[in-house]
Amino acid sequence: MTLKPADVQWSRQRFDLMSDGGTWGVPRSGLIFTRRGDALVLTAVMPHDPKMPITAEQLREQQQSEFNDIKSHFEAAGITVKDETKWPRFAATS
Repeated sequence: MTLKPADVQWSRQRFDLMSDGGTWGVPRSGLIFTRRGDALVLTAVMPHDPKMPITAEQLREQQQSEFNDIKSHFEAAGITVKDETKWPRFAATS
């Protein structure tokens, strides 16, 4: 993936706007991040609902992809990104 400088800058600005303990939710994938000091921490993940138009596996793939993109952009902006959720376990993939 090629990171656009404007997207990396947006990530830095998003993080700088958050106060310590502040949260940021990503509606399209249901990921909830919390700022903890100098890190952006994944603290909650929306579970699948059978009424959703996608399967649980499709949601999981969407969430994993979103997490990887966010991690790439924020880390390019000098921000550590961590996952503290119990399920699903996200790991950056190349």
